[in-house]
Amino acid sequence: MAALRSVMAGMAVALLAISLQVLPAAAHSPLISSSPADGDVLAAAPPAIKMKFRSTARLVRLALTGAQSGEVTLSEEHLMVEKQRHTVALPAIAADEYEVRWRALSADGHLVKGSFSFTVGSE
Repeated sequence: MAALRSVMAGMAVALLAISLQVLPAAAHSPLISSSPADGDVLAAAPPAIKMKFRSTARLVRLALTGAQSGEVTLSEEHLMVEKQRHTVALPAIAADEYEVRWRALSADGHLVKGSFSFTVGSE
């Protein structure tokens, strides 16, 4: 009987250890989609950048840079708003290759970051 309790206690500790390692990774909120999507070639400039995260996230930084036109000034009203889907209006942008760099805080407080690119106009 004591041996069975010892085995059960060992299994419980092992299960707890495994779940503690898995939970923090699962709590992060990575970007799961964007519009424009990475690599898109668009005939016309999009009216906005749309980003969807796995769960709620707060955008800390969002930068749009054109290869030829340089950094595009974006409104900062979208920063630090907790949402799963973020939509950031774009000013008029010229035909160019653009890179979007972003940083966000997951609901668990972890920083996630990334980038994606798109082209406006034919290559």
